[in-house]
Amino acid sequence: MIDRRDAITLAGAALLPARLPAQPVPRRAGVLAPFGQPTLGEVLQALHDGLRAQGLEPGRDVVIEVRHTDQPARDLGALAVELAALKPTVVMALGPTATELMLAATAAAPVPIVSFGDLVAAGHADQLGRPGGRVTGLSFLPVALNAKRLELLAELLPRGSVVMNLIDLTPLPTAAQAIEQAARQLGVDAFAAHAGTPAEVERAFALAPARRVAGVNVLASPFLHGLRRLIIELALRARLPTIFQWPDTAREGGLLGYGPSYVAMSRQLVVYVARILRGAMPTELPIEQPTKIELAVNLRTARAIGVTLPRTLLLRATELIE
Repeated sequence: MIDRRDAITLAGAALLPARLPAQPVPRRAGVLAPFGQPTLGEVLQALHDGLRAQGLEPGRDVVIEVRHTDQPARDLGALAVELAALKPTVVMALGPTATELMLAATAAAPVPIVSFGDLVAAGHADQLGRPGGRVTGLSFLPVALNAKRLELLAELLPRGSVVMNLIDLTPLPTAAQAIEQAARQLGVDAFAAHAGTPAEVERAFALAPARRVAGVNVLASPFLHGLRRLIIELALRARLPTIFQWPDTAREGGLLGYGPSYVAMSRQLVVYVARILRGAMPTELPIEQPTKIELAVNLRTARAIGVTLPRTLLLRATELIE
């Protein structure tokens, strides 16, 4: 016989589901960045916003593991190994150096990687339409754009002027050749100043007067982009016209910025991350290219350093910043 208390217990049990639904295990997304703030904060904001727009809530659906350093020549490889040990579903490797190190760190346990740069020239993908490996993302032509920036900078300078090409420690082999050829054609005397730490960037500017530097071309580099505020400050102090990789930098005080928008590219990369988190493979995701190249000119900075901007350059600008 079932007494009253047992009957109530059985009745209550009948109202409960047979088994509580299992909570989904959040996937893990890694970020490997050869820079710190403020660029890292901007990238992470774009990542959080973009994942939410794709229906993935950070912390609930996706755990984001970030490894970064503003000393990439020393620390980035160790951070790639540390990130690989967490077994992420996908890694956003920001730039060719981060991509190369992440590929090496995950060779034993392959992980899809989302990156940007000239992915085909760097050997990270077979072709744009069919990457053929585990790297996909956004591809543009940083080597060609480096030479184009030198051309734009040369419009401000007398023929024969000395230009410092500020470059990090890991350029593509073709980068130096392309920039040297462009310098010869433009009639400028260009030399490379290598910088793998903030102190080396400062040293390059400190030596500029002795080299009679008349302008600075900041070559394509996620690391140097991460130090853009330092470079802007040093260029203003030295009264040197300087051109940067991204138009966004001119809006922050740089004189000239030429290339695709860094903010727009970051948002595009997040779409790839979200699709891989949902099960897509890099081989299924064709590499995209920026649809717009911008030339931003900061008129306020031009006045501050005493530079007269030629009309030909102003007419080509997509944005004039007062």
